[in-house]
Amino acid sequence: MPDTNPQAAFLNLLASTYARYGVEIQAFPPTGMRLPLPPNDQGRDSFDIDYADTVAQVFQYPEEQHPEFAEQIVFGMMRQLRSRGIAFGTHYPPLSTDLARLAMLAAVGSRGLKAQFDFPDSLLLTLPDGGTIRKDVGGLLPLLEGLDEEHAVEKAVEFAAALENQVSDMGTPVTPEGRLRTRLYPESSFPEGVLAQIVARPLVPGVAEVVVLDLPDTIRPLNPGDLERLGLSAEQAFDRAIEGALSEPVEVARMDALGTPIVHIGSDNGFYVGSHLHVLARHLGEARYGALVVFPSPPVVMAHVLGESDNPLGAMSTLQDLAARFTADTDKPISDKLYWWRPESAAGGRPRLVEVRVELDEQTQRAGVYSEDEDFIPLLRSLN
Repeated sequence: MPDTNPQAAFLNLLASTYARYGVEIQAFPPTGMRLPLPPNDQGRDSFDIDYADTVAQVFQYPEEQHPEFAEQIVFGMMRQLRSRGIAFGTHYPPLSTDLARLAMLAAVGSRGLKAQFDFPDSLLLTLPDGGTIRKDVGGLLPLLEGLDEEHAVEKAVEFAAALENQVSDMGTPVTPEGRLRTRLYPESSFPEGVLAQIVARPLVPGVAEVVVLDLPDTIRPLNPGDLERLGLSAEQAFDRAIEGALSEPVEVARMDALGTPIVHIGSDNGFYVGSHLHVLARHLGEARYGALVVFPSPPVVMAHVLGESDNPLGAMSTLQDLAARFTADTDKPISDKLYWWRPESAAGGRPRLVEVRVELDEQTQRAGVYSEDEDFIPLLRSLN
């Protein structure tokens, strides 16, 4: 039966409202409540509150308004505790006069995104796959607070549009028919431990080959969770990603650089030209002795087929200089090293590459050649 005591009825309404927002209170009649606290740095697991004065004020208003009052009481407690860093209740509910936060929520909602503040400066978004991300908006809120309503809404809409693009990228289904690609990165471009958390493998010392998802506005490395959703092994993902990267358009040209014939494989503003290291034979033709290769930046691979000139040491020096120049002129360098490519594949189907180097002594005009492959120096001697 419904509680006929108006005071008890309102306190029951207040308790059920707390429960709706994730807080199971303990009642201490006639008007007391104990509110449990989540783990916090203040060392408290609960606190008690007496709602006698609140109940007396509420009864000055019609009963149909009581649910709204109960919600505002709960929201006020959630705001107070979350402003102190305590994750009480389900979220941080903005005040009705909080133009900045309300404009931001309205703008984000208008883009079809589900969002709420979990703390005063933290916006929590729900992704299409059910996951969540947090955005620190502490820098944007003061800007909105300093604007009138029209301009605050306009600024919030700009933020929401950018946020929609980001969430769309993160929530894009990863499918085998999607945009899987391989991209080369210097290992130093990743913080320690990150390479182990994405689908990556070493190409040569210091350079990683990474499977990425090519999206309209971003390039995102694949992670093991993506592989599980795809039903692919890492090896299968690499195979599909290489195939996808090779489908990107490139231009192949032959040129002369200081007497050294060079095959230049490039793409304006491309990111995946390095994938052509897997199919160099396609571009070089017969290369019995392999080739000298550099891949200084994402849109460039250059190679010299050994045996096409009578000065392999000069070719080494020229390609080394080109690699140094390209890496110095780009904001996304890969490697300034020179490599010897051999037509046969290395383990796992990767291109067989080994670093080589020539050092010229200008005074003595003598050259020193360095390689970790014992076959390289005898090969050079045979070509001279």
